[in-house]
Amino acid sequence: MSVRTFLAAPEGFEAEALVRATAPAIGLRLGEDDVAEIAMNLERSAGFAALLADIPQIDLEEPAPVFRAEPAP
Repeated sequence: MSVRTFLAAPEGFEAEALVRATAPAIGLRLGEDDVAEIAMNLERSAGFAALLADIPQIDLEEPAPVFRAEPAP
């Protein structure tokens, strides 16, 4: 069995507070279980975002091309 690890969110990032403040602002009613799960995902996302923010000159990289499907004939 392998163990997955995730990067820690930046110090001071309060995911649960963000969820509780944002949900009503966009019209969501969340139960306590929902708040906990969304906060966990936000913490993981914030950890990955912090990792990317530490890569020098990442904004200078060429983005991948965007695939656009052609309409069927």
